[in-house]
Amino acid sequence: MPIRTWRFALALLAVAGLTACGGGSSTSSDAQITIQAQFEKVALTPTGFGATTTLPARYCYAEVCDASTGAVLAADYLGSAGTGTTYVARGSQVYVNVYARYQVPSADPNSFFLRGSVKNSPLYVTQPTIGSGAFGNIPDWYVTSNTFTANQDGTLTVTALASNRIAGAFNIADQAVTFATAVRDMDGTGTLRLPNLHTFWTTSLNPADQTRTYPEVTWASATSILTSSSGRALFSHQVEGLGTGAANTETDEWDDGVLQETFARLLFADYSYKPDGSSALSLLRRDNDNRYVSRYTPSESTAAFVAGFSDFLSAAARNTPQILDSYVDGSGVARVDAFDLASHAMVSAANKGAFTRGSIAVSLWGMWKNDLGGGQAGLHTLWQAVTSSTAYADGTGEYEQATLGCYPSYLLGVANRVTSPTWNAILGELALEAVPDPSPAYFNTNALWLTVGVPFSGSGSLQTYDASQARYYDWNQSQAYRFTHLGGARTITLTPTGGQDFFVELLGPGGLWASNTDSTLAGQTRTLSLSNLPAGVYAVRVRAGYTSATGTYGYTISIN
Repeated sequence: MPIRTWRFALALLAVAGLTACGGGSSTSSDAQITIQAQFEKVALTPTGFGATTTLPARYCYAEVCDASTGAVLAADYLGSAGTGTTYVARGSQVYVNVYARYQVPSADPNSFFLRGSVKNSPLYVTQPTIGSGAFGNIPDWYVTSNTFTANQDGTLTVTALASNRIAGAFNIADQAVTFATAVRDMDGTGTLRLPNLHTFWTTSLNPADQTRTYPEVTWASATSILTSSSGRALFSHQVEGLGTGAANTETDEWDDGVLQETFARLLFADYSYKPDGSSALSLLRRDNDNRYVSRYTPSESTAAFVAGFSDFLSAAARNTPQILDSYVDGSGVARVDAFDLASHAMVSAANKGAFTRGSIAVSLWGMWKNDLGGGQAGLHTLWQAVTSSTAYADGTGEYEQATLGCYPSYLLGVANRVTSPTWNAILGELALEAVPDPSPAYFNTNALWLTVGVPFSGSGSLQTYDASQARYYDWNQSQAYRFTHLGGARTITLTPTGGQDFFVELLGPGGLWASNTDSTLAGQTRTLSLSNLPAGVYAVRVRAGYTSATGTYGYTISIN
């Protein structure tokens, strides 16, 4: 359902300091209605589901409707306590709808930080394209009060219940609110805005309707993205809701850590750089696909960082180190997977390091809690490091200007924002997860890349897997070659020698400069031709492409 505008001259006022819009003053013939919207919250613990409490439906959208005609008498977003006040004619019969649709405020009362909703539908209805009218007609989850006669001033409490699962939609919305307020406050500039975020969640019993995805921009056509009436780009994703209890099923509505990690991927999604989607860039630099990688084994360096940082944001937003994921296993037994960012026992000693998602998340949590004070100032420091575009004289820079957007590059920005004693303490924290000191000596090793002079010609081999395994991001499935470019033209040629396909990409300051991942060239030579590449330090990355066999397969590479 689309966001409604004001109706008649009555206003639903959020009590948290919002200004009346178009009237709403009390008269002797009016009854004052205060709405309290709330939902039942089911706690998830490492051993299963626990106690149920009641929480306010923060910043959710409410309507007061005439019971006889259904006309909307007043409508707006509620405040941070899930409350709002309006006036209706005394003696009117009315009811209230509260939607799992939210607006997180910004410092500017004339703007907002994030809008979103929880839609009662599978995501596939939006694909490959959808018009604004059709998107607006996809229903949001909502709860409706009983009809009542407004014959006196009073408070109406509207509660979404867990028993019919409507409360689950409101918990998803509330977690999105938590995510947005955390990012807003970490950034601290007062000017950052996010595009709209719509979570698709259905309780359909059809397994084909169930999935979990990361946010992606929604397309109105093959060439234009879908935007709201406020000009924000619309991003959509889905979380699991198959609650039959059968083997190999999953529900996400109470998995707060999983929801937060999913929301965090919005920051790394293409077209999130500007809230209107006018740039194809991501808000935070991302040098690989925005995909899931294991927390427990090494991955390609840039994919590992995005995943590990998203896990950290999930924990930091909730100020809770555990990420809990509930599911029913193949034997029909209810399980909870628990990853604890406060524990150094999560990742085995053999697999710890700067390219393992779990080690990145654990070390960031330890850094924040043990070395940076564990509060807002520490989070701001860690956020500044991931958004830093500080350039260095050697042609590299901090995270946004680094040759590769990976954890060691990110740590340079942290080091430059803390005192020497604090950095020494951070190095101790990193060592607990076998993350090395990101010193100049480290960047001259072969840990991240092979450093080569140009022109260069060489060969290598990578692990590949049959396409049915959908496995593309392990540490041994890519190889980077770092080189210094003095300016001008550059041609890069990659040729498979064993019958498997490999992608070729050029990365450097600012992120991805060029790539060749064309599916029509699978298994063939791929070329990058750049006529006027600016001077700087770059990395050519070879990684597994459209592979069809499991094994180790070769390639040749030239940089001219």
